[in-house]
Amino acid sequence: MEEKLKRTDDGINVLKFIAIVLVILIHETLPGELGLAAKGIAAMAVPVFFMVSGYYSYGASIPKIRKRTIKIFALTILVNAIYFIWDVAVEFFSGASVPDWLRQNCSLKRFLVLLLTNESPFRGHLWFLGALTYSYLFLLVLLMYIERGRGRFARIIKENLIKFMFSLSVLLLILNLAGGEFLTFYGKNIQIPYIRNWLFMGIPFFSLAYCIHAYEEHIYSRFSTGKICLILTVLLFINIAEVWFMPQSGLYITTIFVNITAFILALRFSAISSPILVRLGNLADKYGLWVYALQIMVIKSLRRLYGQWGIADKAVILYLSPFIALVISFIISIIPVWISSVIKKK
Repeated sequence: MEEKLKRTDDGINVLKFIAIVLVILIHETLPGELGLAAKGIAAMAVPVFFMVSGYYSYGASIPKIRKRTIKIFALTILVNAIYFIWDVAVEFFSGASVPDWLRQNCSLKRFLVLLLTNESPFRGHLWFLGALTYSYLFLLVLLMYIERGRGRFARIIKENLIKFMFSLSVLLLILNLAGGEFLTFYGKNIQIPYIRNWLFMGIPFFSLAYCIHAYEEHIYSRFSTGKICLILTVLLFINIAEVWFMPQSGLYITTIFVNITAFILALRFSAISSPILVRLGNLADKYGLWVYALQIMVIKSLRRLYGQWGIADKAVILYLSPFIALVISFIISIIPVWISSVIKKK
């Protein structure tokens, strides 16, 4: 498969920044009905990151996919180790029993759950990094299988790779909705970790964006920017209505179409004239993964401070706390990115 250079895309970077804001709003929600609406729309946030990775994987060589897989896997191990150290320190200084905590969170069962469903024993949001690792690994194994080209099945997949990945993503998303939103509607919520994992969330959105890249020019010829904006606006209103109808779901039917439409719209803006948006997009591109990884540490620390200062229930804090957490997460993320750059130079 021909190697394609990664292009700098302002629209995708801005979409990543929006997704980071939405992720913060999932874990540090706004009060009242505004918070419910924001949390429902925010269901699109994590799929955006899978889609960005899948989009840029189209046309990449096997060595490049292997390098990305190793990089995300190493980050997954590192971030889990950071939270492990953080939690042990919190348990120790709070006077709790560290051995009891270790037995509860570092058991064989918890690590088997981590391997099978990406659910971290230390922080729930870290499932994304494991799922992204598995998504890259899925593509790597698939491309290696195709390259060897042995057997009729391998040849069929090679000749119909995009159709295969699109069909697989549709099937997995249907299973996601069946086990997630539909079962939740009937009072059986089993979404975490059985639905929110690499198989039913990571691979399908990763594969969808891979297919979008393959048919990007065809999509542009069929849908103008105005038409895409109109479709996205309608979908967002429907999404909010769906969230109000069933607030406990993790992924909604409309979320899938919102993600696809928003991603295509972002692709239309390969260059943005607004320097502020470009700057925000560049920040998300450079620090986004670390902001995602460290956000829970920031949010929990801020909640502890709010409680100590007696301002946790103040209206201004309830509305501003997500944005305070966002800013501090970006500031803290400068440290690991700087360390990484120093290591690379040396």
